[in-house]
Amino acid sequence: MPLEGYLGLLKTKGTYIQIGAPDAGELPAINAFTLLTNGIKVGGSAIGSPKEIEEMLQFAADKKIEPWLNERPMKEANDVVQDMTAGKARYRYVLVNEKHAKA
Repeated sequence: MPLEGYLGLLKTKGTYIQIGAPDAGELPAINAFTLLTNGIKVGGSAIGSPKEIEEMLQFAADKKIEPWLNERPMKEANDVVQDMTAGKARYRYVLVNEKHAKA
């Protein structure tokens, strides 16, 4: 999806964070009015090189490090959004299709 498409998905005053560098190191052109009229912020985060990311993932696998998360059935998606808006989210919510839910 072009960058403008992602920016269009943000709510008013939303923030787009580019993780890592895109190919050739340059972001595509952004229409200034998209940012100005919607109060959108654009930022970036250099989480590491592909080699560093691979090493980090291997370390997590070797040490059996697992994320803290709260799995919720997909049918509770509206409740999850309300809980997040109310500040009730603890760790990370993961919506799971019923056919993939753990028994």
